[in-house]
Amino acid sequence: MRNVILRTRQECEDFVRGLCFMATGGGGSPEVGMRALLEQLQAGCKVEWIDVDSLPSQAWTVVVAGMGGRPTVGGAEEELAKLGCVEERHDYLSMLVTSVRALQDSSGVEVQAIVPVEIGADNVPVPMVAAMELGLPVVDGDYAGGRAIPEVPQTLPEIRGVPVCPMSFVTRWGDVLILRDTVSTAMADRIGRMVNLASYGEIGCACYLMQIRDVKEVLATGTLTEALRVGRVIREARESGIDPGAAAVRAVDGWLLFQGEITETEIADEQSYAFGLGSYELRGVRLSEGHSFKIWYKNEYHVSWIDGKPFVTSPDSMIMVHLETAEPALSFDFSVGDRVAVIGRKGHQIHRTLEGIEVLGPRHFGFDLDYVPIEDRVKESKV
Repeated sequence: MRNVILRTRQECEDFVRGLCFMATGGGGSPEVGMRALLEQLQAGCKVEWIDVDSLPSQAWTVVVAGMGGRPTVGGAEEELAKLGCVEERHDYLSMLVTSVRALQDSSGVEVQAIVPVEIGADNVPVPMVAAMELGLPVVDGDYAGGRAIPEVPQTLPEIRGVPVCPMSFVTRWGDVLILRDTVSTAMADRIGRMVNLASYGEIGCACYLMQIRDVKEVLATGTLTEALRVGRVIREARESGIDPGAAAVRAVDGWLLFQGEITETEIADEQSYAFGLGSYELRGVRLSEGHSFKIWYKNEYHVSWIDGKPFVTSPDSMIMVHLETAEPALSFDFSVGDRVAVIGRKGHQIHRTLEGIEVLGPRHFGFDLDYVPIEDRVKESKV
């Protein structure tokens, strides 16, 4: 692999489109990601990522990310005032930068690179900008297997037994918390979600303080470059008059799972630790005419049914895109009447182990279903 530099608006658009596609419905807003990258281009900054092998084995790295799903509602002005939350000290970028500095200061090490925790249209570009602010390079890879995930315990490092702590959290009001140790990564994730709810909004966090020699054992490599390629393939297919959905399927060595029109959507309103929870029901069109499809998400798509029978599930990926353009979107940004295609691809090899299935399979999300590999589900399906 080689280092990659984005030099034009079109390259940034391709990159963000590919990130959104690979994120399986999660990973943050494409609009936020594009704005972050374009601001850097306009300022004359170099937007790039580097091959992990270009860094010395002793170099320290850290993950920096926002935590929180669908934006939470801020507290009433009077309630905020009682808590001392009168003036916001940090915007989103500042929260991320501060979380890295806080972790460096508390740990006594000098961070030399940023590793994306997951793929996402917002969750890669904004940490990239934070890295630029810190004067650090970004590694071409991620810890979620080339996709987005809703929970920290589902990362590849966690599955391989790498501790998430020490961990820092920063709120927009200026609160800084250091979690030096935890009874489990699940508990660390819960604590972060509680901070998210307590502070009425997304928070910044930094974690997985690791040296490059250890990073290589748990990194899904080359995923930023792959996102750029997938986004470019979709655009070029449109420009050439080729079916962009079919081109996207080929680009990720995947499967077209369903083509349909959204007939019903349900969004969970109950307190959900800042996750986006919901589902869509689809009526088949084109190749899927006469069939029905349902898909459930927790930030990302995780469980599906075809004609009422269990179909593809996490840890394999499902991507919903607009039918005509193959443009991806966040899981909760589609509406009744939208015509969509659902594309599937294999999950990362670590996620498809017994340990990976335990934390990212359908039973983890409360469904009485066993994980069946996507290639077997597709072979069984008559659609």
